[in-house]
Amino acid sequence: MNTFRKTIALLVSVCLLASFSFALAETTEGSQTVTDATTDEVTQTVASTAPQLADTDVVATVNGNDVTWAETAAYYKSLVNYYGEPDDTSVELYYAVAMEEAVTMKLIKITAAANGLDQYTQEELDAIYASSDADWQSALDNYVESSGLISDTSTDDEKATAYAEAEAYYLNLGYDKEKLRQSYLENETYTRVEDFVCKDLAVTDEEVQAQYDEKVASDKLLYENDLDAYEYQLMLYNYQYATEKPWYHPAGYRFIKQILLPVDTTLMTAYTDLQAQLEEQMNAETTAADATAAADATATPEVTATPEVTAVPVTEADVDNAKANILTSLQETTSAIYDKLAQGEDFDALITEYGVNADGTASDPGMTSGDYPNGYEVALASTSFVPEFVEAAFSITDVGSVSAPYISDYGVHIVKYVSDVPSGPVDLTDALKESLRTELLSTKTSTAMDAWQAAADIQYTGLLKTYDQVQAESAE
Repeated sequence: MNTFRKTIALLVSVCLLASFSFALAETTEGSQTVTDATTDEVTQTVASTAPQLADTDVVATVNGNDVTWAETAAYYKSLVNYYGEPDDTSVELYYAVAMEEAVTMKLIKITAAANGLDQYTQEELDAIYASSDADWQSALDNYVESSGLISDTSTDDEKATAYAEAEAYYLNLGYDKEKLRQSYLENETYTRVEDFVCKDLAVTDEEVQAQYDEKVASDKLLYENDLDAYEYQLMLYNYQYATEKPWYHPAGYRFIKQILLPVDTTLMTAYTDLQAQLEEQMNAETTAADATAAADATATPEVTATPEVTAVPVTEADVDNAKANILTSLQETTSAIYDKLAQGEDFDALITEYGVNADGTASDPGMTSGDYPNGYEVALASTSFVPEFVEAAFSITDVGSVSAPYISDYGVHIVKYVSDVPSGPVDLTDALKESLRTELLSTKTSTAMDAWQAAADIQYTGLLKTYDQVQAESAE
């Protein structure tokens, strides 16, 4: 693992708390008190398994400058506040990461001081503190609101008491308004140092093109003949579990939008139950036929058996009648939709008008969320959608056409064939070029910062194990 990136990622997310998201939805019940609100001594915040070190003990040096246990323990405290108390198997990792953070921040401060990057005008300080104070107030507000300490009828004294409790809660976690200000100031100093170290970095157009070509080639190999993998990656992206869409589109996809009409629960249950029973019957008949064939093959007629009938058989006609009942129940709605389409009304407007549940929520949130501006990507072999939806999507041959109603467990689908999805590489637009340029610059920045840290004279005294030592031991 890249040590510098690991350290900075934890440093920013855990210690500097740029988004100030820690414990906003928590209550004091079940939370761990990691420091006495009446003292700032960092040695009191360390787990009982902590090494017996004095605040002034030196755990490392950076360019000849001491990194003390007190500095390390402060970062350890932040890790505990964020991730919880370590157990015996992870405590050394906590110490190692805390020491790496302390070392990195020491190097940042040394570099900043040597180049005047730690000097701020009053105007600059005011801007940093204004941002910090706003986030501090937001944290207090969220705590008070989520804990239900006040209401619209609360008196000023009750509100003051509630906010005092919120401040005490965060103080027990090691945070107060002034500490947050200093954290934001440290974060700004880090940004200045990074800008200083990386000031000559640039990304060329040729590098952008090469990165694009590499991504396209990789995704073509992955997705050209594997639609399931392609659709899985799309799903991860749409649910924000992945940061990139596929860079290559397999052939055979089209963009589809739909109006999903909710169905009366009783009618839908009758339909799905009959459909399930018919499928079960068909499976039983297939199994019986296979057993008969196997018996015939072994020339033992006496084992031939007929499956016991335990219920009135369901027929295709029964399922068709249940479907007809659903369509009849929505006849007025579907007729209105097709009439409006014939008059030239916008399909998207009809999605908003008719694609709603009884409670007013969208029956298909994907169609109204803005996440699918062109519609869903659907192929004839798609497995990410119910078969009825796919069948509806390919029941029409002309772009711009609208299907007849199709019924699935989700409701009644009326779909529009919006356009074809061009197969092959995604277009390298200006926006995509800038995205790749940013990605490449971030990689170069990380590399440059790694080299900057590697060039420093960092010595460990052995009082604590380093991150690499802990990792090596865990791999044994």
